[in-house]
Amino acid sequence: MYDGVVFDMDGTLTQAHIDFADMRARTGIPVGDLFVAMESWEEPERIKQSMDVILEIEAEAAKSVQGKEGLMELLQMLKQSDVKVALVTRNTTSSVAAFFQLIGEEWRSLFSEIRTREFKYVKPDKRLLLDVAEAWQLHPGRLLMVGDSFEDVEVGNAAGTATCLIAGGGNEAPGSNIGPPAGAIPTFSVSSLVELRQFLQDTAPSSSGVQGLDLSSSSSSSSIDSSSLGLLGWSLRSSSESESDDDESAAAAMSWLDPTAPGNPAAGLDFVDYLVEVGALCTASTSFPRMGAAAGGLQACALGGGHRVLHVGCGDGALTKMLASKGLQVIGVDADVSAGIKRGLKCVAFDGAPLAAGSLATVAASLKEPADAVLIYTAAAAAAAAKQGYSSAECLSAAALQEYRGVVKPGSGCVCAEVPLSSGSSAAEVQAQLQAAGYAVDRFEVLPAAGGQQRLRVVGRPQ
Repeated sequence: MYDGVVFDMDGTLTQAHIDFADMRARTGIPVGDLFVAMESWEEPERIKQSMDVILEIEAEAAKSVQGKEGLMELLQMLKQSDVKVALVTRNTTSSVAAFFQLIGEEWRSLFSEIRTREFKYVKPDKRLLLDVAEAWQLHPGRLLMVGDSFEDVEVGNAAGTATCLIAGGGNEAPGSNIGPPAGAIPTFSVSSLVELRQFLQDTAPSSSGVQGLDLSSSSSSSSIDSSSLGLLGWSLRSSSESESDDDESAAAAMSWLDPTAPGNPAAGLDFVDYLVEVGALCTASTSFPRMGAAAGGLQACALGGGHRVLHVGCGDGALTKMLASKGLQVIGVDADVSAGIKRGLKCVAFDGAPLAAGSLATVAASLKEPADAVLIYTAAAAAAAAKQGYSSAECLSAAALQEYRGVVKPGSGCVCAEVPLSSGSSAAEVQAQLQAAGYAVDRFEVLPAAGGQQRLRVVGRPQ
């Protein structure tokens, strides 16, 4: 079924006895991803103090680390197969050394790729798993990411791998999040490594009937066994289910991926990739540059490398968190930001009615310097279900465009939106409104209709 399996370490392969409640209390991060929360802090000393606490607790836990039930039997099965194996952890190199000391140094060779927090990319930055896939020369959709936390699932879903959640791990421990939230729902879950080994045996090529199939991105849907398709990463599922291979149809299909469905990523990642490609967004060369610079242990880069971004319409915080994991300094903005705060994100609520005059006053006052970009994304599925997000009439109105002027860098700052075209409006009218508001329109595309509603992709700069 899978050509490669990527494992998290703590709570997945080992039982490290980390007291997450104590860690959260001592770092002052009651909820959310610890790394994402710390990266949002402006004070280097605060970051260093909290990282020192984390390192102390992790080092103590490493002294009593134990292998999970079924670990050695699972590794033995993988050793006898042709499946590639990797280890990715946000723990330290010394903790990985303690793991191999526990199970035997001879097992290190089984893990052809090992990534710790000292690597430039760490979870939930999808670049981490894409780097592993590239090293193996394998399609991400044929990989399985196995872990016990939301971050393990998020990184796999974002990269397009299949994902497996080991129940009872870090996110279910006292003091941690309760979920899973959108974008962090696994392809499947198991209760133990024993159950995972049985699952992998049951879905091996000899029993699943998928051996020898061409599951590359150019495969047609008819070449993939329907019973196996749902267990692959979405990057293969979506390309196989699409009746057309052209890029526009693939983009439209991705916009309909429901982030609350098993194995699917946060909505809008394709739009973020597009913005990076055209130069509207600049990600950092590492996942958490502030932490690396302030506390060490992670790779640091020039802090100016990642843009400052206001994510307007942050909703459940799924896309906001993925932006933050790329080294972007992100603030989520919406009418209700409670979900984003629970994910450890820095969020500010609108003042009064969303996107009306004065609605970004508090946001503007909180900025030490203007943002490089305002990002607005409304998924096609969300718009169709009227769940969340904003249409062109709301986020590209004259009042909204004026509000953006007060928070982005004059001249170089940009407003980036991919949203449904409002009923009764035309693309030409929206473009004329941008120009009338004094915006230079760098990009303006009408995307294929999704659910009967056209979508606009816009990059504009207030002059």
